[in-house]
Amino acid sequence: MKILKDQDIVCFGPSDWWGMNPSCATHIMQRLAKTNRILYINPVSSDLLGMHSRKGLAVRILRKLKSVLRYYRRIDKNLAVISPVFVPIQGIPIIDWLNNVFLKFQLNAIMLFLRIKRPLLWVENVRAADLIRDMKWRLVVYHVSDRFEECCYTKNKDKLRERENVVTQNSDLLICVSRELFEHKKKTGAMVRYLPHGVDFKKFRNAVQEKRCFPDLADCNRPIVGYFGTLTAQNDIELLEYCAREMSTATFAFAGQVTTGDYETLAGMSNVVFLGKAPYEDIPALCAAFDVCILPWRISKWIENCNPLKLFEYMASGKPIVSVPICEVKDRYSNIVAVAETKEQFCRAIKDELNGDTERRKHLRIETARRHDWNNHILRLSNIITDALSNNTRLN
Repeated sequence: MKILKDQDIVCFGPSDWWGMNPSCATHIMQRLAKTNRILYINPVSSDLLGMHSRKGLAVRILRKLKSVLRYYRRIDKNLAVISPVFVPIQGIPIIDWLNNVFLKFQLNAIMLFLRIKRPLLWVENVRAADLIRDMKWRLVVYHVSDRFEECCYTKNKDKLRERENVVTQNSDLLICVSRELFEHKKKTGAMVRYLPHGVDFKKFRNAVQEKRCFPDLADCNRPIVGYFGTLTAQNDIELLEYCAREMSTATFAFAGQVTTGDYETLAGMSNVVFLGKAPYEDIPALCAAFDVCILPWRISKWIENCNPLKLFEYMASGKPIVSVPICEVKDRYSNIVAVAETKEQFCRAIKDELNGDTERRKHLRIETARRHDWNNHILRLSNIITDALSNNTRLN
């Protein structure tokens, strides 16, 4: 297998390059940029009408304003990032039309400036639906990393589902990060492939082996039960409160920005530590400081079908993992990850993992993560895209 090279790629990303820690698309584009030219488009999908929390609204507006003020930046010679200006409302016809006109103008201008004529389109934000049929693409790749039509932050769900259908129907290649998503999409007419997330294996493994210190947890009581990632109402806050009460001698550590959800009671508990948003370069050392890593979300279609990026990061650390019943975890990794359906089972699973994890299970977690190192991931991805290009009728 050879690395994909000499392609121009326009990526509609799922997360803001500047305001959030790397998403799967960020990791992929950073690596593909070594041999291809990349234009990464920050999300143009914000919907103020879909926000239910003033706190979450303020956080998102501030983050987006900071991003838009950067507008266009070159990361290196092969990678550029743009934060288009747009009206942050979806589903109202006149606003959608104005946004599309303005977005096409900005995208065409920047592509002209970069001398990009017929790029490969990578979609991980279904807001790109309105551009798929109006511009010439070499290949359209839909990276299906979530049930995007179930997004809780968009008010007009009918419009969201319509856009997701347009992306699905007009893509030449669908790459699904979980088996559930693969099963959901495999009946479409496109080429559909299963490829889970990758991991910076060496970073997370080295942090454990080198016993890097994470200062904010140095004086905390052991064991430390930890989670990193944005904290929202999608996390099962009631479950977390229950576990913290039942394990009062343990420390529960959460690293991430609180955007939605009522965390006041949890934050007031004496054995709970909120660390705020941790930059990506600190996360391997943070993970190494945990004794048990947790995946504690409320179960929904969005969560059931996902494949958490942090799953392999947890595995690379070798630490025990306790998860809610995400299908990808339950069906593929239940031999090395404890899966619990209720808050009582979740708390018991944490205790059992602390006391009953084995060297064999630890080794299996590490080796699973090693197989999914980003270098291996990019090779597999390159092979899939090369096959799709060779069979693509758009080039005729």
